[in-house]
Amino acid sequence: MQDMRFTKRVTPLLAMAMLIGCGESADKQVAKADAVSEEAVAAPAEASPAVAASNGGSAACLDVPALRTVDNTWTITTDGQRDVNTVAELADYRGQSAYRTHTENSVGTVADAYGNVVDGVVHWYGSVMTQPAINESYNQPSFSVPADLPQDQTHSVSFDAITVQPGAEPFAMKLTNTVTYRGRERIETEFGAFDTCKMEFSTEGAMVPKTTWQQWIIASGKFAGLPLRMSNVQGTTQASSIEVSW
Repeated sequence: MQDMRFTKRVTPLLAMAMLIGCGESADKQVAKADAVSEEAVAAPAEASPAVAASNGGSAACLDVPALRTVDNTWTITTDGQRDVNTVAELADYRGQSAYRTHTENSVGTVADAYGNVVDGVVHWYGSVMTQPAINESYNQPSFSVPADLPQDQTHSVSFDAITVQPGAEPFAMKLTNTVTYRGRERIETEFGAFDTCKMEFSTEGAMVPKTTWQQWIIASGKFAGLPLRMSNVQGTTQASSIEVSW
């Protein structure tokens, strides 16, 4: 079964996101409050309230060329975990032309995610984890959603999520994923205020209880397309810093 913890962090990024070292070059953009270290934990109760912002389609958040530009990197620190993403190449992944986004984080996860935007549709094809264990999860057909959803529009798609592990037969599970774009919300953080797209996700299947979560994705500027906040039944987390190479 696909590791949804990984998927939620990178899905909207097409590195799915979701969803990591930019180096110390002088021209990189850094969004971080001076009073907050990269190891600071953003407790759910401290997440700032979102307020309604001007409306717009979801394409500003889901179809971002910078996240499909080879060698671009971005780093997001959340709850002390530092995720470093790099667009590595345009590759052939199980017969599909897909951008491979390489992700490493400070808790030891190393993975590659494969996705693309084709004719206005976002496709998430799969991911390959190499640490701490070897595990591949891919979708047939792809988990896909129109990039430019109008406010309050819902899109559902069913597909087989196939897991491949060394020494085991592939395991397929039928899933139905639903995505709803709830419009724009403005979120105040200690490193700036951002207009975001509020996206609601759910996944369910015959062998999988329904799981839902929300993600707020930055809609404009240098950080467009990057996730700022995520909320599920366990609580809410929010980035304490974002860095990009462009």
